[in-house]
Amino acid sequence: MPEHCSTKVDGQECQLAPSYVVSVKSNEGDDEYMLAVVCEEHKNGIEARLLAMQKENRVPQGKIHFQPVKAVVTDCVMGMNEDYIDLELKRGIASDRKLVD
Repeated sequence: MPEHCSTKVDGQECQLAPSYVVSVKSNEGDDEYMLAVVCEEHKNGIEARLLAMQKENRVPQGKIHFQPVKAVVTDCVMGMNEDYIDLELKRGIASDRKLVD
């Protein structure tokens, strides 16, 4: 998954961590197409842009779906304390951090 939001503002890529995976669920069948990842700040803007692009037939028709990104930590990949600080304090996303004595 990309490390930052897919949105560009004034030609500059947003450097915030993604909060949502953006996809379109097809009106026909069970197909779903992932289009982007987006931060909370740019969620409404990307939705408006995708709706406009659907009207122009530039993206698949269907329901735009925002799936929250969930932070997962496993025993084989250890997250650094800075990762949790970013998720919990900056983004307001709860994590499953294991407390270490």
